[in-house]
Amino acid sequence: MALTTLRLPLALFLVLAALRVVGTPLDVDGAVVLTRSEIPLGDIVLFPYSPAYLLLLHLWAGISAAVPWLRLLSLGVSVVGLLLAPRVLRGLGGTHASGGAVWILALSPFFVEQMVAVSPSSLAFLVVVIELLCFLEYLRAGEARWLLGWMAAALVSLLVHGGLYYLVLSLCLGMTFYRTRYFGRLRWWWLAQLPPLGLFVLLSGAQFERFVVRRVSQINSPAVAVDQWGGLGSSLSGPWPLLAGGLLALLVTTGLVICRDSRRDPRHGLLVLGALVPCTVWLLWLSHDFYAVAGLPFLATLASMGIRLYPRWGRQLSWAALGVVYGTAHWFAL
Repeated sequence: MALTTLRLPLALFLVLAALRVVGTPLDVDGAVVLTRSEIPLGDIVLFPYSPAYLLLLHLWAGISAAVPWLRLLSLGVSVVGLLLAPRVLRGLGGTHASGGAVWILALSPFFVEQMVAVSPSSLAFLVVVIELLCFLEYLRAGEARWLLGWMAAALVSLLVHGGLYYLVLSLCLGMTFYRTRYFGRLRWWWLAQLPPLGLFVLLSGAQFERFVVRRVSQINSPAVAVDQWGGLGSSLSGPWPLLAGGLLALLVTTGLVICRDSRRDPRHGLLVLGALVPCTVWLLWLSHDFYAVAGLPFLATLASMGIRLYPRWGRQLSWAALGVVYGTAHWFAL
């Protein structure tokens, strides 16, 4: 069922991604990442910037340093994440919303661009999807193997970037909020927090302290936040980012209205936390794109739920508007 839902959007994603792989030169950020990956392997392990991705890129670039080849690494990682994504989206928004969420996620111009970039974004997407999948399965079945899988994914996520610890904290907040419903799973859940917490303190404790002391008071201007949000739907100049941002904001807000019963439905509470926390960090403080990538599965699910709330003509208009915004962005990007 999941593969059937994914088949057509995955095929379109691969076409769009392949065109970017062969037609987009290496940008400055990608060149910086490639330079970092050229340091000795022993130093990569201790490097504070995404040692997991730098290690993969170091090994991959040892075969060829051609830009399309480097982008294929990100594309391959992202395809694995997309193959797992329908189960996560269905667990977050239900069967009816997951189909639309797959389309919104896989064909987002921002998502396609990030999934072929020479950056940790594709690996961040994969580990977030695996982490969510294992967490949702642990809540459903309560089996130790899913908790161990979640813990392993959480540890790897910290090697991708320490900032992904936000997801661990968000899930802990959700487990605290719904502690009565999942009382039988709490003891092992809290014990499983010790390894990720220890690794986070070891790798990112100093950076987190600097963020709290210095950066947290330096909030981005509203214009920067609006421009970043619009970039999720269109990277073009002119009115397109505003149109895309306004459309996505409308759909996501409608989805949040549906989640007003989050006190009773843990899935809705997780959707709200998973969307608001990374987007707040990304829009107000840290403009690292992996925060937006990590929040996209939640945003896509909320937008799909929002569309389903409209009457038939409203649903048709919403999908048509998304098609115009997405299609225009892809056309001019290629």
